[in-house]
Amino acid sequence: MDGKLDLKSWLRKASRLSLIRVDVESEENVVKDFLRIIEFFNQLREVNVEGVEPLFMNPVSGYVARDDVPIECLKVEDALLNVKEKVDTYVKGPRTL
Repeated sequence: MDGKLDLKSWLRKASRLSLIRVDVESEENVVKDFLRIIEFFNQLREVNVEGVEPLFMNPVSGYVARDDVPIECLKVEDALLNVKEKVDTYVKGPRTL
């Protein structure tokens, strides 16, 4: 239970910093999801990868890259249409310490 309390306090801090609202009623479900994700990554740690070279591309199809094509950039006015707070042409974010 002690680990869950730590996850709940971490969840509250992360939600505050990311400006994502998590209801108190949903906290327990989110913590359970965190624990399942952590357990999954712990299982991945147990996989024996000795002698396996890292893959950086799909060996079947080879390296596929698109050509760089210059396109018109998004206009500042359009980029700021859905911004909650702005100052001149800048997005105003939450104060961080």
